[in-house]
Amino acid sequence: MNLAPVRRLRIAFVACAMFATALPAAIAQEAPIADTEYGQVRGSIDEGVSVFLGIPYGADTSTTRFQPPKKPASWDGVKDALQYPDTTPQVELAGALFATWTPDPLPAQSENMLGLNVWTPGLDDRKRPVMVWFHGGGFTAGSGSSTTFQGTNLANRGDVVVVTVNHRLNGLGYLDLTSITDDPLYADSGNVGNLDMVASLEWVRDNIENFGGNPENVLIFGESGGGAKVSTLLAMPEAQGLIDRAVVQSGSMLKGRTPEEAAKDTAAFMEVMGADSLEDLLAATPEDFVEAFRAGSSNPEININYGPVVDNRSLPRDPFAPDAPQTAIDVPMLIGTNETEASLFLMADPSVFEITDADIPARLAPFMEDPAQAETLTSAYRDLRPELSSTDLLFAIASDLMFERPAFIQASRKAEQGGAPVWIYHFDWATPVMDGKIGSLHALEIPFAFDTLEHSASMIGDTDAPQIVADQMSEAWISFARFGDPNARGLPFWPAFDTESRAFMRINTESEVDTDYFEDEEAILSTLD
Repeated sequence: MNLAPVRRLRIAFVACAMFATALPAAIAQEAPIADTEYGQVRGSIDEGVSVFLGIPYGADTSTTRFQPPKKPASWDGVKDALQYPDTTPQVELAGALFATWTPDPLPAQSENMLGLNVWTPGLDDRKRPVMVWFHGGGFTAGSGSSTTFQGTNLANRGDVVVVTVNHRLNGLGYLDLTSITDDPLYADSGNVGNLDMVASLEWVRDNIENFGGNPENVLIFGESGGGAKVSTLLAMPEAQGLIDRAVVQSGSMLKGRTPEEAAKDTAAFMEVMGADSLEDLLAATPEDFVEAFRAGSSNPEININYGPVVDNRSLPRDPFAPDAPQTAIDVPMLIGTNETEASLFLMADPSVFEITDADIPARLAPFMEDPAQAETLTSAYRDLRPELSSTDLLFAIASDLMFERPAFIQASRKAEQGGAPVWIYHFDWATPVMDGKIGSLHALEIPFAFDTLEHSASMIGDTDAPQIVADQMSEAWISFARFGDPNARGLPFWPAFDTESRAFMRINTESEVDTDYFEDEEAILSTLD
């Protein structure tokens, strides 16, 4: 073999590297500037990736509270895009497991929160796949500004453009006012949070090409509440054509709120806030809303739900009931859950690690429509999973009720639709944190999908050991973004899901394909319907 060409290439590469290091830092790392339809934005460089934080995609919502979003005002000159956008006013949810996920400084809270963040390998005409992330926290809390959601690693690994989004939440995004006013300005008030997300996707369609992305290849993905957001967006006619692939991580949402349910939630919220009219709600400060959210969430007798309303307007039908929406027929989907999702919620009471089987029914009751069936369910699962401890059996049943059964139903309905295919995953890797007692808890898979283990030590412990899992998972997500198929290097062949073989991927240090997904569990749970 003639090595001379290789040596010449190596010498040229070294010479280029030496020349680059000799350049002044201001030139070698010149701040990137990108065009948007509203004005130019100046970002920063992180490991070769151009980063733009807090780009406005909508106007300040304080002047249009409870109304659909409006376009942002144009600006002259170059706007710095160096800080995360403001966060929707909310009660901050903190916990030791999420300590390293929190950005520093913490973004301010305000109603001027319609901003997004972009990570791109280059401001060129490459037309890369675009991955748009909608954060979790239900429809109540959270933001797209977590360190774990940073897109630098995905952009470098897969030559993709990553976008994370802030939008209205809780009462500011989902308080349906149609029960107290017939003013057409507020006809969509129960869904303006989702309409914000549609506006962000419209911004992507109209601007992402200036950031090196392909507006005709847009994946949306989200976990927990983010997965529910993805589910509902797929059923919104206004979002049709803006979504090319969709990933639902631990958040399969089958039904929205009915107008009757939304009216009860609105009445309960107004009572907590002490508001008697629309005028009172419009006059309230953001701090008033936060105090009402805090008061409502701290009282177990008050049950106020926030989320999209099936209003026969922006959301004309349930997302995935009784079947998959026609608006999503051409959108391939990737759906999955973690092995012990419910441990995150049940661990709040430390005594959960000391229970016996006799204690399980009482602890299952909050997760069941008919708590009287909890004892029968526990017995059936004990027969199915005799090897589990009582704690782990409780985690398994609650996880199936909350997450895995909705995922199975959503995937089945998508497969039965006969359109674009759907794939199923099951995340099995368990964290060693807390002596391994919490297993594969809710949200654990997020840093693996983003390949951001370095920001997640509080949840995963040693960030080096499980990198092989992050390699597999992030590659699959990138492949799905690029091709609409999660098959990727590092994984065995991953067949699409169908209701006969029920094939799915178990993601772990050694991932493997399994079949008969959720068959035995569904046979038990279906008897509860």
